Amino acid sequence: MVIGLDAFRFAAANARVRGLYSRLLDKTDWHALVAAQDLDAAIALLRTSVYGDALGQAEHGGTIRLELVERGLWATVAGNCQRAMAFTGGGVYSLIVVWWRHFELQNLKAILRGFDLGMSPERVRTFLIPLGERYTLPWDVLLHEHSMDGLVDRLANTRYGKVLRAAYPSYQRDGSLFVMEIAADIRYYRDLAAAIMRFKGDEGKDARRVLGTRLDMLNILWAFRHRIYYNLSPEEIINYTLWHTIRTDTNLIRDIALGAGPRDILARVWGEDAFDLSLLEGVESEGQMMLGLEVTLNRYWRSLASRAMRGYPFRLGALLGYLVLADLEAHDLVTVLEGKGMGWDAERISEYLIGWEE
Repeated sequence: MVIGLDAFRFAAANARVRGLYSRLLDKTDWHALVAAQDLDAAIALLRTSVYGDALGQAEHGGTIRLELVERGLWATVAGNCQRAMAFTGGGVYSLIVVWWRHFELQNLKAILRGFDLGMSPERVRTFLIPLGERYTLPWDVLLHEHSMDGLVDRLANTRYGKVLRAAYPSYQRDGSLFVMEIAADIRYYRDLAAAIMRFKGDEGKDARRVLGTRLDMLNILWAFRHRIYYNLSPEEIINYTLWHTIRTDTNLIRDIALGAGPRDILARVWGEDAFDLSLLEGVESEGQMMLGLEVTLNRYWRSLASRAMRGYPFRLGALLGYLVLADLEAHDLVTVLEGKGMGWDAERISEYLIGWEE
């Protein structure tokens, strides 16, 4: 347990986080959103929430553009992450800065996709999360490069420079953006892993439980995706995953690559009773299995974050718990809005939501 000066160090940050946590949507809000008749009705409900400003900025000529709504939602989450880190210092501050950079990672991949598809700078910009003055990549300069090669060169002195340059020949040869995106992903999550492992004691336990679990999840999901969607060899799958996380290693990834199923893998990593596996029952395709596996893992992750928020307040876990819950709320909001836009009914949308029924 954190006592004395350590408790004092977390007090201001905890007060800020508790205030931000109180602004997350409650069960009543979620039931209303899921039950909304259509996209317009869902957006009308969101206008009265803490996300109202994000919707206002997404209006152009009296109409709402869904991609602008989504980037506004993520901008709200990124801004709240900055507010949470404002009262921290030292290693905690450094960890949250690294966590915050996953918004930059999303933007970098949006730019890579835009260049791959030949989009104009103005069109690509509509998919970027507004990050205010806190950023480490030169977005305006990147947007106005004239080729993928120029973009990679421009990134040379950033943390992504070496990995993107190494992946670029494969992109040129095969024309698949996969190698570029996964190179950026692995680079970022190795940074996050390093930041997590700097902590010891109770802080280390919190960091590994809340954020380290994210690395475990991603490694498993990546391995299944590489096998199912890209038909990669076991050697390639190992190469395109993290070699070691809190609970996964190359032996586990190799077993997935050789055909192990998700039930066996989840039981091996977290135990027989850690998950509700109902979403993996009776699936008719590997695509459905992947959707079920992702939601199952995210719901487990959310349960860890919720427990951290309800735990001892003057610990790192409470702070990290909020950050995860805020991220997953935005994820669920995007699911609702896109589902309404495609005409899905409430039952179908709810199958893919992570936390609204908790």
